[in-house]
Formats: sequence, structure tokens, C-alpha cells
Amino acid sequence: MRFWIFVGMLLGTMNLWGQQAFDARAAGMAFSNGAAARGLEQVGLNPAVLGLKTSFNFEINLLSANLSVANNGFKKSEYDRYFTSGDVLTSEDIDHILNAIPDGGLRADGFARLNTLSLYMPNFSLSLVGLGVGSLNIPRDILELPLTGNNQPGRVYNFDDANGSDWASMGIYASGGYNFVLDAPALQALAVGVTLKYLAGFRYDDIVRSSGELRDFSLLERNPYVNLRGEAEVLSAGGGRGYGMDLGLLGTISQRFSVGITLLNPLGKIDWDSDPERRLLAIVGDSLTLPDRISDSLLVDSDTLIATASFSSNLPTVLDLALAFQATPSLLVTGEYEQGLNNNMGGTRRARVALGMEYSGIYGFPLRMGVNLGGVMGPSYAVGAGIDLKYWYLNLAYINHGRILPGINKGATLALSTRLRF
Repeated sequence: MRFWIFVGMLLGTMNLWGQQAFDARAAGMAFSNGAAARGLEQVGLNPAVLGLKTSFNFEINLLSANLSVANNGFKKSEYDRYFTSGDVLTSEDIDHILNAIPDGGLRADGFARLNTLSLYMPNFSLSLVGLGVGSLNIPRDILELPLTGNNQPGRVYNFDDANGSDWASMGIYASGGYNFVLDAPALQALAVGVTLKYLAGFRYDDIVRSSGELRDFSLLERNPYVNLRGEAEVLSAGGGRGYGMDLGLLGTISQRFSVGITLLNPLGKIDWDSDPERRLLAIVGDSLTLPDRISDSLLVDSDTLIATASFSSNLPTVLDLALAFQATPSLLVTGEYEQGLNNNMGGTRRARVALGMEYSGIYGFPLRMGVNLGGVMGPSYAVGAGIDLKYWYLNLAYINHGRILPGINKGATLALSTRLRF
């Protein structure tokens, strides 16, 4: 049981929440700064910001990375209490564990992103990035059986909700932006931008179909056992190549207020053509009792490998609306609304709303915070800080998943960015 909970919490779904931002400044404001990014901060955000003037003419990225792990069931304190202490679980503990798991199953979420070897100059940026994305959902019944055993005569345990996927790639992003200076009372300037992406896929796996059940026949005097049947179909590939594109607009209404619109991946896919295969997995077991009578001799499993033709997977498409308001010279307020348009490759259709702020009143030490509602992250709060020494800066951020208020932690995001500017 501890193994399955550990897998569920750590492997998780690496969904692309918070757009596809890499920067720790964005993470510190709960990924709400799409209209306030500058220079290489725009990687994964709105490329139109490259059309705006900055206080620097050249920027080189030393490292920008973020890593996230989260789940939809257990707080970290609960995991530590029930699955790492070594104590025997009481009936109250088991009830609490089962009540924490949603009916749809234990689902975990996470991602890994890396941005390095990136350059910025006015109106243009070139970046080398890496992405890791995956998914895992463990049905509630699978987790209930080891805890309670087959002690409900006549019950049918269903495992059809088991699913998961993962993919990893490296990409080259070339972005450009241009600013049209306008002489209009309602809009001082309008910037447009585009990001073109070349993607080299390293791995792809997807459970395209799964089914299974365990039937408890203990009502029958001559057959006091349970029977198990399960099967899954997994599509995978060892590599591929693809492309993507982001489009952005950014309007400057005044020196203090701007609004941005970004369409991420309206066109984009990866063709998986290296060692594509389809794997059929099946398991059958008779005369079992859980957790007492289960062994390899009672289980019959099969693993059938089928060569298949190359296949394609479309990238997740996201529509993003962002606002930025310079309330005072030292206080920036940001907001973002994000709507996924498909569920491809870790995407989601769940809308996301985020608010953030940045305080730069302490020279060389900006402070940030933000809150998020909806999307894959769910209720979350973010904090961040930086060291800004003009030619070099370092940003760090932390996002707590599970609740807006501190004290409930169902996962976390850690982010770091450091760059040189001249």
C-alpha cells in the first residue's frame, strides 16, 4: 500500500498548468505575469512583450528551472503519518485514508521544465528548453483492497479508471516581437509577437485503454474467494520530432496599465516515429483472498508487444488573457485568466484564474506573492523573492498546492532563475 501511495504522489500528472512558463518570477506570482514579463521571462508566455523597450539590450540565461509534484488526496502531513511512521494502521486511520481519496481515484500532478542556453536582444530571443510531462491515476478500489481486504461479500471492485501518460522532449524556441506606436487615446501602443518551436521528443507512453475488476464470491459456500481480471493497452514510442507556435498581442493603455492575449500552440504536434509500439497487458487470478492469499502461483499474466506505425500527438492549446497594473512605482499588480482548449499531452480544459503582486521598494530585493484558483493546480498560493544586482539577478519561488491558506500541503512547486543582463 505504501508503494502505491508513493507512486501516486511522486509520479503524478505533469500537466502544463500556468501556461508553459519557465521563469521563477512568474512562479512567485502564481503564473499571473503574462502581461508584465520582460526579456527571457517571456519564454512560454506572451512573445509580444519582446516588442517593448527594456532597460537592457542583451540578456543571457544561466539557468531557469521549475519542478512540481502534487496530488488530489493526501496532505504531506497525512502521508508522513500513515505511510512513513511504521505504525500499524487503526480502523480510524483506514477510514480517514479512504475518505481522503476522491471517487475518481488518487491522481497526482507535476511537471519538470528547464531553460538554458538562451539569449535575448531587442525584439528577439532564442532558447533551448526541456520539458517532462506525465500522468497517473490510481482507482480508489485498488487502494481500498489492501487496506480492508475482500470483506464485502458480493462486491465488485472496478479498476476501469486506471490511466496515465508521460512524454519528454527538448525544444528550440525562436521568438520575435514588434511594437506599433499608436496615437490613440485608448491605446498608446500595440505589440505583436510569435514563437516558433522545434521539438525533439525523447519518450512517449500513453495508457489508451484499461479495464478490470475483482469479484468477491465469498457469499458462495463452495467458493469463498475472489477472482481478478484486468487488461490495459499502452501506446509508446522512443522518440519523435515536431513543431509548435505561440501567438501574442500586448496593448499598452497607459504607462501603468497593459493587457495581453496569448494563444499557445494553435498549431503544433509531435510525430512519434522512433520505435513505435503497442503493448497489450493482461492479468487473471482465481481463488484469491486479500490480503492473505495472493501469490504468483495464483496469477496468470501476459505481455504482448505489437509493432505499430508511427503516430502523432497534438500539443495542448491554451488561450490566455493577462493584465498588469503598476499601482505605484514600487508595486505591480498582475492578473491572468487561462482556458485550456483541449486535453492533449497533459493539457486541461479546466479554467484557471490567478492574481499576483510584486513589491520592489527594497533596493535589489524584490518580493512577490500570488494566489491561484482552478486549473490543474487548484487552490494554491505562491511566494517568491529575488536578488537584483543590475547586471545579474537571481529569483526563487515556492508554490503550495492544496489550499490558499498555509497549513495544507498536497504538493509544491519550486522554481529558480538566474541571468546576466547588459
